Amino acid sequence: MTEAKVYPEYEGQEWDKHYQFLYEDRLKTIHKQEHTSASLQECHEAIIQKALCLAIKKTESEWGQPPTHFAFFLMGSGGRREQSFWSDQDHGLVFDSDEEQDEHYFLQLGKEIVFALDKVGYKLCEGKVMASSPKWCKSLQDWKQQINKWLKDDTWESLRFTLTFVDSRSVYGKEELLDDLKKTFFQAVEANPSLLGRLTENTGRLKKGIGLFNQLLVETKGKHKGQFDFKQIVLFPYVNALRLLAIEQQIYESSTLSRFQLLPEKYNEVKRVQRLFEEMLEMRLIWHRNTKNYEDIHHLNVKELSQLERRQIKQWVREGHKLYQLIEGNLKKGGSA
Repeated sequence: MTEAKVYPEYEGQEWDKHYQFLYEDRLKTIHKQEHTSASLQECHEAIIQKALCLAIKKTESEWGQPPTHFAFFLMGSGGRREQSFWSDQDHGLVFDSDEEQDEHYFLQLGKEIVFALDKVGYKLCEGKVMASSPKWCKSLQDWKQQINKWLKDDTWESLRFTLTFVDSRSVYGKEELLDDLKKTFFQAVEANPSLLGRLTENTGRLKKGIGLFNQLLVETKGKHKGQFDFKQIVLFPYVNALRLLAIEQQIYESSTLSRFQLLPEKYNEVKRVQRLFEEMLEMRLIWHRNTKNYEDIHHLNVKELSQLERRQIKQWVREGHKLYQLIEGNLKKGGSA
């Protein structure tokens, strides 16, 4: 089994001090340096790995060594390597055992991981998509059964869980366990092609971003009233479209950029849009460099944008909607984009 790496600065069991040290490290490396999107993902990865180390070591000190092989995986923006400066938690655990006591162990480990990540600045997932939940912490066989059940149930919620899982990426442990789960999923979709159309319907409600007078549409109520939802309106049409193509093409990679790159030549018309997606990831960092919390990281104050920036956003919105609608239309028909 993979053994948790021992970082010299984390030796000993003064866990609160370790978490505070790591949080301060996060502030220095993530929030006080110039970043490209790629370098920011590397910094997040380093902080998350160290938090995992602390969680595993603390669990081992109280519960003993892990009883079997396991893999810890990220989902959401972390799984896709698309995190901004602040991010919430979306993750799971799979372990290679069917013993009930082993499930108790890994649920405890999951709770410790959630605690550690929260301490170092990763907000708890409101939907509880975290390894502390029995839904997202299971044995290999139970995970396979759950994936097949989600697809068989064919409800909006079960398909949403499935799409969340598709963006998973192993960051610790035995990566083959997660690959095995993805293989199970791909085989199920291949055996029942109509599922791809149903998954497409699940992400097909695109949030309108441009009004009748060519203005960017902002939130009309709530905490972000008057602000523009960059995540839902700009990013998600590209993310959702490339996820669907990854399912059709059985691409195991979870990042949107990798999915663009791994598409076959027949998708050259889709692949050309990669440049736009790269641009929006970089511009997002410029706009949010001084954002102080997770709650505000996905919205923009339109009044602070230049006319050139607004035109750029409108282009991204139009191209993203066009891309998604092209793929949606073809996949619903059972063809390729």
